[in-house]
Amino acid sequence: MNTTAIILAGGRSSRMGSDKALLELGGLTVLERLIRELEPVASRIVIAAGNKEAYDRFGFEVVTDRFPGDGPLAGLHAGLESSATCWSLAVACDTPFANSGLFRALLERAEAAEEAAARAADAAGAAGGKADAPGGFAAAEAILARTQGRAHPLLAAYRRSVLPGLEARLRAGRLKMTAWTETLRTEYIEGEALEIASGLPLEWCAFNMNKPEDYEQARIRLESGRWKD
Repeated sequence: MNTTAIILAGGRSSRMGSDKALLELGGLTVLERLIRELEPVASRIVIAAGNKEAYDRFGFEVVTDRFPGDGPLAGLHAGLESSATCWSLAVACDTPFANSGLFRALLERAEAAEEAAARAADAAGAAGGKADAPGGFAAAEAILARTQGRAHPLLAAYRRSVLPGLEARLRAGRLKMTAWTETLRTEYIEGEALEIASGLPLEWCAFNMNKPEDYEQARIRLESGRWKD
């Protein structure tokens, strides 16, 4: 399945004090690590950021927000708006351990959703019904990773059909991502399924770097090869 990958970069990083995408782990910036993991599974990679110049050197298209200052929801909107594929992966630049196995699992679930939609459309056609629009029988609009009951909207796959509703929320100033994803037909990958797909302990699948101490923890664990105490 052809897929666009959207890396959300260039946030305020107020708690970290520096651009999280450009922090180094194991000799690569976090952005380079994510690109490396996405290249085997995505047909196209874009970087969603407010400052295009900061990321041009990585050699991938940089898309800028039409709703500047409106946070990650605006970055996701920019990425999805630039996408020509039915499904897109979305990952935040502060999720350094997200890997190709995890991304592949999200896409496999998305592909299963499309297959379910096609079966539903065929069944409706056989019964004399029809879809209101192409994709009207989609079983899911979003596939999210979830750890310990917490959903991760920026470790996810989204159907491009969510774009009009996403834009409407931005125009209304309703910027909380979890509130938006709760309005979608959403499926989750969690628990053992995440561990198996990623090959990581569950607590590292969606590990998030917000503060310098988070970065230091990630650096020590990665460079020492120790995933668990």
